[in-house]
Amino acid sequence: MVVKASPAAPAKNAGVFQDIINSIFEPGVNHGVMLVMNCAFFGLFVILLYLMVATNFNLHVCALTAIAALLFGSIQWFIMEASAAQQRQTASSASSPMQTPKNKKKKKL
Repeated sequence: MVVKASPAAPAKNAGVFQDIINSIFEPGVNHGVMLVMNCAFFGLFVILLYLMVATNFNLHVCALTAIAALLFGSIQWFIMEASAAQQRQTASSASSPMQTPKNKKKKKL
């Protein structure tokens, strides 16, 4: 998974809290936001697994666990695709900054 580094980031890592604050003003998702989100989902999965064992694998708790797993997977997939699209866009703009269309359509009178 590729996470966007901030362009004006200092050489020294400011910390997770500073990364989250900086993510408000920058496009994309930085490392701090991903770390906090992954830790929150880890805590959710630990609690849901405990509840599954404590409730003797209740159908509702199992369904909630499956929904949470699908949500986590879809968020990870979306972030991965968004960062790949952003990298493709920056790579294409860096390779040819002033593209002109080759085949302009002429109006017929």
